[in-house]
Amino acid sequence: MGGDHLELDVALAPGSAATVLTQAANKVYKGAEARQNTTFHVGEGGFVEYLPHHLIPFARSIYHQETEFYLAGDSVLLVWDAVSAGRVARGERFAFDSLSGRMRIFREGLPEVVDGIELRSGGEPFGGYSYLGTAYILAPRSLEPLAEKLHAALNSMPFVLASASAPSLRLCAVRILARDATALYRALNTFRAVARTCLDLPPAAREVR
Repeated sequence: MGGDHLELDVALAPGSAATVLTQAANKVYKGAEARQNTTFHVGEGGFVEYLPHHLIPFARSIYHQETEFYLAGDSVLLVWDAVSAGRVARGERFAFDSLSGRMRIFREGLPEVVDGIELRSGGEPFGGYSYLGTAYILAPRSLEPLAEKLHAALNSMPFVLASASAPSLRLCAVRILARDATALYRALNTFRAVARTCLDLPPAAREVR
């Protein structure tokens, strides 16, 4: 709701593993600025997946989000984040007042990822698509082969425009534009499945829908 401020702080002990999900899409109602701050600290040998459902900004809403990860040298991270153009079924495309977000990922105190969005009401910044997704994998190994596999898998999907790359040796980044929520989660779950296979992790217990 307008004016709400949600804080989430997660710490993983060395050698531990966790998958953190949300129950459903995060809805932002009209009113004063709402904020969400999420922080993860991952110890040596830790593994974390943070896979929240997408954000839906209602008309005349104001929202700001900060997400930060602090990784040890050999920890592994899979994370995605996604936003919709609004309540598109009600014709509320980019009808929010303001939508902004920042994601920062640090390994051993050094920045690996600094990313974000700044959107205002109006226009068509997604090029006619209704959902924008961003995903990252960080691991203590070369992720260039993974980026190539992800790029090939995502490019073959209908109703999706996506790419994957390895900006640095131990980092893989993915961008997704999707026509609808079904296409978005098909792409995100493919990202997760391919990544877990390449990282020698067992298949996920269930997909995120």
